Amino acid sequence: MGRVQRKTKRIKRMIIIGIIALILIIIWGFYMVAQLPYREAKSEAFQMAAKYAKVDSVKNFYIYNRNSTYYTIECENHDNQDVYVVIPKKGNRVNIYAKNKGITKKAAEKIVNQKYQPQKIVKTVFGMKNGGTPLWEVAYENQQGNLCYAQVAFKDGQVLQNITNM
Repeated sequence: MGRVQRKTKRIKRMIIIGIIALILIIIWGFYMVAQLPYREAKSEAFQMAAKYAKVDSVKNFYIYNRNSTYYTIECENHDNQDVYVVIPKKGNRVNIYAKNKGITKKAAEKIVNQKYQPQKIVKTVFGMKNGGTPLWEVAYENQQGNLCYAQVAFKDGQVLQNITNM
């Protein structure tokens, strides 16, 4: 009888391991499907950046969604200049900004930290305001835990807009 119980326990253990493995495979599948639009957008943006800005590799990729959607590739061009290549989701006008002609991501976050004293910075992305103004959008949680957005001008660090308590 001891041998039968051990065999039954082993079979139960194998079934549990199989179910766990199946659940993990399903979760991984959902994750891969959910990431597909992001990967496609990044790939298309890189192709446009390679064509118009002559870039070789991507350092960072940002998606900016406000009134319009913009994809930004942070990269180095063939002249060894660090640039941001901003591509609208709709349309084909590509904007290229030399990284050294404006403030950095960290500088934008520092401006928001000093001006609004957030609990934490959630995310910072590079994008464009309608009308063609390049900016950093800093998403942060204020002291009450509410989601807020500050749009900081890339060229001079001026806060263009602060959206509070989302």
